Amino acid sequence: MKIQKSSLESLVSEVVLPFEHLVMSDERLAFYLKDENVAKLHNMAIAKLTIYIYSDINRAYEYVQKGAKSHKEKLIQIPFLKEFYSVYFRLCREWKDNHLDSNETFESNIAIIEKFVYESFASEEESLEDFFEYASEVVNSDIEKMHYKDSEKMSAKAFFELESIDELEIQDMKESSIELQDTVASSNSLSVKYIENITIQLDIFARILEKNIEFKDIGFSLSKLSDILKNFKDTLPTHQKAKNIYISLNGIAEDMVSWTRVLFDEQSVVDIHYLDASLLSSIIQIEMLLTASEDEDDDLEFF
Repeated sequence: MKIQKSSLESLVSEVVLPFEHLVMSDERLAFYLKDENVAKLHNMAIAKLTIYIYSDINRAYEYVQKGAKSHKEKLIQIPFLKEFYSVYFRLCREWKDNHLDSNETFESNIAIIEKFVYESFASEEESLEDFFEYASEVVNSDIEKMHYKDSEKMSAKAFFELESIDELEIQDMKESSIELQDTVASSNSLSVKYIENITIQLDIFARILEKNIEFKDIGFSLSKLSDILKNFKDTLPTHQKAKNIYISLNGIAEDMVSWTRVLFDEQSVVDIHYLDASLLSSIIQIEMLLTASEDEDDDLEFF
């Protein structure tokens, strides 16, 4: 499956991150997502499902099957699911209209997954049109909240005017970015020890970032990357995509150093969240390379 990096990043920016924010901030779902590890798993699942709908309908279908089973086991109330799935599919279609014009494959894939969700949760007397609440005031309100307007972007200057961060926190973030970059650059091969050292630095950096509400997304993403690397550290040294993953790790480390520089030293960025989507999309690429089967590995290409 071939995925344009620009498409992946815009999917993350316009579908995945806004939907994650909606879900994570909803008090009705707090009980289900109170475990941080469950929340991370849920967030990555949304990201992967979105990419699969775009690129691989079979894997998307399989993913929703697992999700439906999980939802039923946890007894999440159907009205919640109806609302959130309605929002999700509307976001997907909005993204298609904005970026793909008339793309029959993507629209068809959305319809297939939409129908499966309906069949999994709808009552016997409920039609597909009745199940999804696309025109409801609640869904319209949710969608409006997720449209990230230029006027809502926070510049570095505006961020510092809030005085929500002190010099010690800034120094910790800058030092952590340098330590991560130095650790990633310390070897040109993915040994188990090398991966362990990287995950240590990622965890330290993530904890520092997550203390500040504005940087929680970036911290969460670095924490996800650490978990992914821990899960695959024994197979990474001989993985056939090891070189690609090494290059991606270097890119992420360089991005974090650049981010701290333009935000804290130069204070020049017009949007302090400019890295959120590209960072998460890079991590998704790594995760998908590691979880693809050998047959799929040959077809998986980001360009």
